[in-house]
Amino acid sequence: MSGRAKVGELADRSIDLDLTGPEEVGAGFRPYHRFIATLEGAGGARLRQRRDILRVGSVVGVLAYDPAADCFVLIRQFRLGAQLATGAGELVEIAAGLIDPEEEAEAAARRECVEELGVAPRALLPIARFLPSPGVSDEYATVYLGLIDSADVPDVAGEPGETELTRPFLISVDEALAGLAAPFPTPFANGFVLIALQWFALNRARVDAFVAANR
Repeated sequence: MSGRAKVGELADRSIDLDLTGPEEVGAGFRPYHRFIATLEGAGGARLRQRRDILRVGSVVGVLAYDPAADCFVLIRQFRLGAQLATGAGELVEIAAGLIDPEEEAEAAARRECVEELGVAPRALLPIARFLPSPGVSDEYATVYLGLIDSADVPDVAGEPGETELTRPFLISVDEALAGLAAPFPTPFANGFVLIALQWFALNRARVDAFVAANR
């Protein structure tokens, strides 16, 4: 019988394990690889896990904010996974995408804003890093707050070379944050949007200081 749980630290940590792979399971929109992880289990016994992982890698997202207009610029974009899961495939999102090889995260954030919003941010503030779905993917996201001029945003954007279509729209800060308190379930399901808006709601003083430093 195991002992009682103890007080712990709110921090991820590394562990010792033996890892074999990758073995290619499939190749398509993203590579799909199989690994065998062997690590210490309960009572010191060895625990062997076979896991198939979708290889996404490093990505960025940008919560676009216009302090003069007191609004965010979000986008609508079709996502097949959302369509299959909920039937509502046109998701509300922040500008986001893959970091290209040899590309810095901040440069990728600026590029994605231009591609998906039609405008470049004048300043970026890193706000969070997180793993959207670590049980099935190695996707690792860095999210920024980006200061933009919403008057320059078109109603249609996207990178044609990536068969991408985005529909930017403006929403007031108050209305967007009120959405976080909407009755369950919230009217938008994208985790990037939820995390970014929650960060904004909890860090208004930091946002105001960042805006003041980048007028």
